[in-house]
Amino acid sequence: MWKIILFLCAGMAIGGYFNLSDKAKKANGNLQLLGLVLLLGSMGISIGANPKIMSNLSTIGFKSFLYALTSVVFSAVIGVILIKLMKRGEA
Repeated sequence: MWKIILFLCAGMAIGGYFNLSDKAKKANGNLQLLGLVLLLGSMGISIGANPKIMSNLSTIGFKSFLYALTSVVFSAVIGVILIKLMKRGEA
């Protein structure tokens, strides 16, 4: 875990200290995309190879859908409440 935090901090320091050119930023974006594709692909392979997960996929999917739906609904509700409170404070 500490390695991840170390690399994150190093990346932040490099990004904050050096002014990268547009070409370097584009190359960095492509590397990030490649890393993301490889990560998602390896996760998909490991999930597909696990028979326990595959047999419970419908239950896992339904629970995931409920978590996502709950997050979206409550975020929207809290957002509406905060906007109304902010508008009330302006008047």
